[in-house]
Amino acid sequence: MPVVADESAVVATDLDGLVGVVRGVNVKLAKVGGVGPAQRMIERARELGFQIFLGCMEETSVGIAASAAVAGLVDWVDLDGNLLLASDPFAGLELEDDRRWRLPAGPGLGVHRR
Repeated sequence: MPVVADESAVVATDLDGLVGVVRGVNVKLAKVGGVGPAQRMIERARELGFQIFLGCMEETSVGIAASAAVAGLVDWVDLDGNLLLASDPFAGLELEDDRRWRLPAGPGLGVHRR
């Protein structure tokens, strides 16, 4: 079973010490500091040969939509943190019947305050 680093990888330079220890890394935008740091971590993980998992915390649709912006760069995606909220204050993401997010068309995150 492959081991994936989570809290051991907060910044891209953390990955260097994980070579030979784990097979992959879990990138969470809320953990690493946003889209830019996530892209840098994903790029470094690829350079080092890691598989990449894109996860999330318990967060609103804003966080999920931002994470979706980098989803095409990773191997595995699990973006469901907003589904754990009793009341997400944002709307705009639609969950398809096959449990995939339909992302809004156009620029920006496509979410808005309820």
